[in-house]
Amino acid sequence: MNRDEMLALLSELIACHSPPGDEREIDAVLQREFEATGARAWSDDAGNLCAHLPGSGPRVMVCAHKDEIGMLVTGVRDDGRLEVQNCGGSRPWKYGEGPVDLITDDGQTLRGILSVGSVHTKTGPVPELDATRPLTWDLLTIFTGLDPDQLESTGIHVGTRAVVARERKQLQHLGQYIASFALDDRMGLVTLVAALREMSRSQAQASDSQLDLYFVATHGEEVGMLGAVRAARLLQPDLCIALDTSPVAHGTPLVVDPRPVVWYGERAYHNKSECDTLLRLARNLGFGAQACVYAASGSDAGRLKQGGLA
Repeated sequence: MNRDEMLALLSELIACHSPPGDEREIDAVLQREFEATGARAWSDDAGNLCAHLPGSGPRVMVCAHKDEIGMLVTGVRDDGRLEVQNCGGSRPWKYGEGPVDLITDDGQTLRGILSVGSVHTKTGPVPELDATRPLTWDLLTIFTGLDPDQLESTGIHVGTRAVVARERKQLQHLGQYIASFALDDRMGLVTLVAALREMSRSQAQASDSQLDLYFVATHGEEVGMLGAVRAARLLQPDLCIALDTSPVAHGTPLVVDPRPVVWYGERAYHNKSECDTLLRLARNLGFGAQACVYAASGSDAGRLKQGGLA
């Protein structure tokens, strides 16, 4: 894939809504991309999308997660306002007040406004937010203009997922940089598709592959790496490589540049020789890589390492 093709696919994936447990929109795009490579592709019983390039060597699972952080409806008030909590690692102060999309039972979207309420008061929680209290999910509601009966008939109820509105998720080009909601982990998915395309072509030209490769777009990474755990139990890989975003967080020795980042440590410590090999390969290929140990981050690969699954 060239740069323009990768950016086009990235834009398409970002526009798809896929909160944990309701990933229907992005599944359709990824299924199309997987099948277009000619590899055997399927969806497993946990909602992971998988593709297989058979080989005689070690079994390697390469994965990227397809879910994004969002909100979960926890209550419907008498006036129709929806109470919500985080679904994954979302924070209300990251979203701010503004438009969100609720995903109905039939996969459509209903527009709502995430709101704290008016600031023109001296009582209640809003003045406290100005002074001492952090913004928490219990202080926010989503307003749709519908009453409880109308919401129910539309397919909105307790358990419904919500995400940032689609127009707020458009890919932004800022000189040599890009920015958007849900880059985590759409960038990894684009890399996964690009690798699957390239390896499919390479395998077609070779008599035998040295690796037995499984490419997996995993479900539910943001809520406990659920899909990766199930995929590993089904596929039983010898090694898992997760393609994920690498936060340039406070305390990490990283810079924003084109180099990938090798995670030596996260929720689990990865095998040093394997990480060293990735750094060496990056140097030999001419683009280099950065190394990092995260204090508060996790990946599918780390979860499998921690559980002894790869």
